[in-house]
Amino acid sequence: MTSPGTPELLDRDHGLDPSSSDYPNAVRSVLLAPWSAGEPAAGNEAVQLSARTVSALNEVARWANDGQSADPTACAWLAYLRWAVANGAQLPSDAPRPPADVLDRDFPALSAAGPHEGDSFTALATGRLGEVVRPVLPDAQSPEVLARTAPYGLIPNVGWKSLIVLALDSAAITHGSPEAQTAATALVLTVHAAVRARSSDASLAEVLAETARVSSAITRPAPRTRDLLATLADADARAALWTGAPETLTGRLGTGDTATQALALGLAALLAVEDAASREFLASGDSARGGHAGSRVSEGRAWPGSGDDVARNACALLTDRGVTSCAAQQVVVVVAAARWGLAAARVEAEDAPRAGDQQAAEPMTSDGTDSPGDAPILGAPTGSHRGSTENTGNTERAGITESAEETGSRDAVDPVRTELLRLAEHWTSLWRP
Repeated sequence: MTSPGTPELLDRDHGLDPSSSDYPNAVRSVLLAPWSAGEPAAGNEAVQLSARTVSALNEVARWANDGQSADPTACAWLAYLRWAVANGAQLPSDAPRPPADVLDRDFPALSAAGPHEGDSFTALATGRLGEVVRPVLPDAQSPEVLARTAPYGLIPNVGWKSLIVLALDSAAITHGSPEAQTAATALVLTVHAAVRARSSDASLAEVLAETARVSSAITRPAPRTRDLLATLADADARAALWTGAPETLTGRLGTGDTATQALALGLAALLAVEDAASREFLASGDSARGGHAGSRVSEGRAWPGSGDDVARNACALLTDRGVTSCAAQQVVVVVAAARWGLAAARVEAEDAPRAGDQQAAEPMTSDGTDSPGDAPILGAPTGSHRGSTENTGNTERAGITESAEETGSRDAVDPVRTELLRLAEHWTSLWRP
């Protein structure tokens, strides 16, 4: 349980309410975050892997809406195999050959071949499914696993007990390091708690405290990840990261070369922005001033402004300290998007999915027919035959270093953004009641 006065942002058995009016914006914002944090061109690995995760989870929801169970981990593995093959992987003869799916057929910008680095491609090219108990690459801990796993935090109706299992199993598909698996799961919990914080107006510090609390229950041997989360949850300890020489930050948290380091750096920068807004608010002695430009006041506290403002300022803090890790910047934007939203996620009339656009606005069953009904409730992987192998034959982006007005016209026609918005609409049509 949380301490008195702290919102219950991570509940063991209860999760996000998909009927909330703010849920669609949260989904759009989180799905757009890797695009907002990186280069706009097709082939962005973080964007593509995140989209594959969303497509896999949408497949699970389609089966659930049709009254069938599915194995989320198997669906995710097959989705990632499609990405690897599209990027040139030569799978061994005994590996499954998943046929093209909706993403491959109807989302050309998100499924286009592009550069890739890290352990995900290497692990997937083996054609083997990595598991927690049987890893493909036991020491793999590269940071691209973070953006890939983050969409799990948007799954509604389930609490952290199920989310931990889903996130750990998904991360283990490619990453065998317990530290990387725990870091990816911690980001999922942070995204989940940050979305819930919208309704209670809880601070990011409270979100992180909840993440650290629940992450301590993960049984994977990941002392480094848990230690850094505990450090960031302590106000005095995290303040010390920003004093003294620039090397103080990287000396304590690292440079972002691993999933654990990238997670810690991104969260540290976000918390520093929020802490600065609170300090300026208190120093002003005038709640009407709202702390500093771009901040807002709620219940006697100052928040640091929009998600775009927070992300821009947090990324600038990292750059000032010599941190160039793209993964750390992606953590910044993903969490800011979950908590406060992004300007690019506001959907205008011209952004609305059109009839015939992959039927994105309509729930679908596996055969493409309409499927009414309640939002699916997803628990731990069931081991069902659905989705199993037997059934398959830089920060200069919109809303980060530029204003939404300066980039609005370009955003409206960016094919990656357009496809991500369609994918987000498909998610909400499947997961909302």
